[in-house]
Amino acid sequence: MMDALSRAVTVWTRMENQPRDVNIDNCKRSLQKCARAITQLWGDVVAEEEQRKVGQKALV
Repeated sequence: MMDALSRAVTVWTRMENQPRDVNIDNCKRSLQKCARAITQLWGDVVAEEEQRKVGQKALV
């Protein structure tokens, strides 16, 4: 996950400082990898939330 976040920060920094010099294809690939990692993390968080809800219902 940290690799994905560092990729996003790198793209952001380059776009802020050298927008005309960036390799757009590389930026898009990096952001796609970041999006996949964030989507996976989102799924993990939602699954954990659901498990906790099930656990709380079992205690009631």
